[in-house]
Amino acid sequence: MRLSGRGHGTIHGRLLIGTAEKIPAPELVDTTGCGDAFIGAVLYGLCTEMAPEKMLPFACQVAGIKCRAIGARTGLPWRSDARLSKYLA
Repeated sequence: MRLSGRGHGTIHGRLLIGTAEKIPAPELVDTTGCGDAFIGAVLYGLCTEMAPEKMLPFACQVAGIKCRAIGARTGLPWRSDARLSKYLA
């Protein structure tokens, strides 16, 4: 990524497109904090040198788990959550 003094820039690299699981309407409780959960999972992935191909689906899963509970922190998963095991193996 290269930025100029005027605040614009260019990005060179691969475009990664992924999908998240569809959450059934009865399970979708509260989206408060889902974006924060996603970014937190991306930061975790960067700090642990997780490959982007694995990190982005992992972040989607973390955000998806979070929206199944009320409140910004209540639904956040722990590393030991079985739904995250395939990303953390």
